[in-house]
Amino acid sequence: GDGSTLTGGDGSTLTGGNGSTLTGGNGSTLTGGDRSTLTGQWWDGAQGRYRRRLFTVGENGILPNVAYRMDAAGMLVCV
Repeated sequence: GDGSTLTGGDGSTLTGGNGSTLTGGNGSTLTGGDRSTLTGQWWDGAQGRYRRRLFTVGENGILPNVAYRMDAAGMLVCV
């Protein structure tokens, strides 16, 4: 629901309402409502480590209620 805090491991599927905070492991799918915060993890082969990046729904083209997953470059892509 709105204002949820969701954390999932690798390959998890997380869906939160408006103003939610979602944190997913490598290969996770994140869907948040308006003003949600999406944090995803991906394997950075060039650096030889996992990395995380944070996105805010409603900014920089990140749309509400759209499922996203991190790509190999650490960017969100629609799934």
